[in-house]
Amino acid sequence: MKKITLLLILVFNIGLLSSCKNKSSKNNTSRSQYNSSYSYETEYNEDGYDEDGYNEDGYNEDGYDEDGYDEDGYNEDGRDEYGKDEYGHIEDGTYTATVDYYNPSTGYSATYTLDVEVESGEVTVIYFPNDGYLDDDHIYPSELDDSGYVSIEGEEGKTYDIQIDI
Repeated sequence: MKKITLLLILVFNIGLLSSCKNKSSKNNTSRSQYNSSYSYETEYNEDGYDEDGYNEDGYNEDGYDEDGYDEDGYNEDGRDEYGKDEYGHIEDGTYTATVDYYNPSTGYSATYTLDVEVESGEVTVIYFPNDGYLDDDHIYPSELDDSGYVSIEGEEGKTYDIQIDI
């Protein structure tokens, strides 16, 4: 009885080992077939561009990659993928922002969603829903940080903490 049990264990282990070996060799074969099926050499024309119009560095004749950015990471409008210029400023325009207002004289504070005007990376105007606004006659424009945040001082010590979603 012990001999039969021992023989069954031996046969089972041999079958298991050969099964693992076959699976491993199958994986290696398909992996090498996969790698060899995708290896090719890109051909360039006499001007140094491939069939898609890109040179060996990945740029077209205008100097932009397939995503439209030059080697410094800027598109033809001078903006990076986040819409910032070489100085880190977002594009001039009107943006929706969260504005935390605080009046130290009264202790009043509130949070609003308002439009703000950005020029040269600074918030220059805060617009209110009733067509009112605060411009540089009432606030001191300040530069946004990389995350779109700025704290602006206004008349009589009022503060406006502004966060633009960029």
